[in-house]
Amino acid sequence: MACLDTNVIIGLLRNDKDTVSLIKNLEKSGRITTTVINNFELWKGFYRTKSIKDEKAIIELLNIISLLEFDEKASKKAAEIFEHLRKKGKIVDALDVMIASIAITNNEPLLTFNKKHFENIPGLKLI
Repeated sequence: MACLDTNVIIGLLRNDKDTVSLIKNLEKSGRITTTVINNFELWKGFYRTKSIKDEKAIIELLNIISLLEFDEKASKKAAEIFEHLRKKGKIVDALDVMIASIAITNNEPLLTFNKKHFENIPGLKLI
């Protein structure tokens, strides 16, 4: 099982051979997920370019990946993480904290190519 960060999904959409190979290997060990926050980030990028080809690819990919919600449990966890990091003087993007909280509350490791964005988040397993 693995929760994909936006940069990994973009690698899939671009058909990056290393990313595709990595995901194929992960699929053998369980389901592949992403979060509603990553979903938002993908669509935000789409509306910047408005490419019909990109829209179709995003829709097709999101139809085969399980989507994890930002529910009450994840919201509470995100607030806890955000305050913990703020007290330590480590500012992290709120969207990254939300992504991490969803992965944590669903007991999913996060596959990201931007480990620096997430390395200070306690309880988050990174791939």
